[in-house]
Amino acid sequence: MQALKQLVVHLLRDAANKIDAGTCELNATEATELIEVISHISMSKESACIYLNISRSRFDDLVREGKIPKGKKCVGFKELRWYKDELDKIKSNR
Repeated sequence: MQALKQLVVHLLRDAANKIDAGTCELNATEATELIEVISHISMSKESACIYLNISRSRFDDLVREGKIPKGKKCVGFKELRWYKDELDKIKSNR
């Protein structure tokens, strides 16, 4: 896993250096996809409630109604996780 993390760091630094130097060959679509991948940040239910400024019971209601996606199990976490970019969509629709 450490080698994978180092590879990601290397590739991101390389891309940033190319952007700074004006030699980046990413088109708008590729840049948007990269941003979406990088911003895919997970958070706990508590953090998601704070982020959306709603109570835990309201959060559960919205999940039951299908307005918030069900949480996902993630390696290294005991509780379910939600992704910020998915919650941004809910936040902008309120």
